[in-house]
Amino acid sequence: NSAPPTPSVAGGLPQNRFMQPVESCSASLNALLSELTSDPWPVTQGHRALRSTGAAVSIAVGLLESAFPNTGARIITFLGGPGTQGPGMVVDDDLKNVIRSHHDMERDNCP
Repeated sequence: NSAPPTPSVAGGLPQNRFMQPVESCSASLNALLSELTSDPWPVTQGHRALRSTGAAVSIAVGLLESAFPNTGARIITFLGGPGTQGPGMVVDDDLKNVIRSHHDMERDNCP
């Protein structure tokens, strides 16, 4: 006779401290999004900003898989450009290297 796990945090399961349905946190989410500003980190002339998008998405997937196994979920990303380092890198940070476009794929001219 297995009893369901006892919540260790007031108001529900432990993972609910970090992840909530949008309905229960929409006011906080809207306030957070309205306060977003440009990244103050300096970017060297002739280079792109460093973005580790692949690593960030991998961490988000791992958190969701461990907190909610065998459950569908969504990860929303707000990107200001391509991933320039780490897993999922689309192009490096040097602006001399152009990003391939859909025209390159149509012409079978992809590296």
